Amino acid sequence: MSLREKKKIETKNKIFEVSGRLFKEKGFENTTVDEITKEAGIAKGTFFNYFPTKEALLLYFGEQKEELIYNLIRNKTIKHIPIREKIKNILVFVAESCEKDKELTKLLIFESTRYMGNSCSGPDGCNNKFHRLTNILYDIIEESVKNGEIKSIIDINKTAEIISGVHFHSMMVWLKSENDISFSADISEKIDILFEGIGN
Repeated sequence: MSLREKKKIETKNKIFEVSGRLFKEKGFENTTVDEITKEAGIAKGTFFNYFPTKEALLLYFGEQKEELIYNLIRNKTIKHIPIREKIKNILVFVAESCEKDKELTKLLIFESTRYMGNSCSGPDGCNNKFHRLTNILYDIIEESVKNGEIKSIIDINKTAEIISGVHFHSMMVWLKSENDISFSADISEKIDILFEGIGN
């Protein structure tokens, strides 16, 4: 990697670091590009070389966080453990990642939806977050059906969508709640209910 390329990465990371702190301290709307560039020690033109708008920076922020989480999830999917434990581990891990910084998670979910439009209405849904998690769950369930761990008569796609739906609904309730509830504990309990069933 050339010195110039290293410098570009350093500058982008600096913008990323400074903007994240300012967004949490002041809120997205109240943070200006001027403040970001001043704190980062760069020219305003340099900022726009990397991000055409402040909203584009927020979208990049969300993409980076999501990519990091899903890269770590991939390692959890290869573990040879019962499906219930595997799915619970993955969803609790995602929940715990969100819990580390609730305000930033709230910012990324609500502000990006506000500024980028309600992406949940499109065919890809919620910037592909729902479908991405559903696809991971689908693969896990499909493998468990093949090895006889769970019933072969279930609809794999619908089962994956139900579990994803429970996860995202729980996340939205947690983000909107003013009470000190645990997202990770909540989703763990719900996965147990799903696997145990509600019949007699």
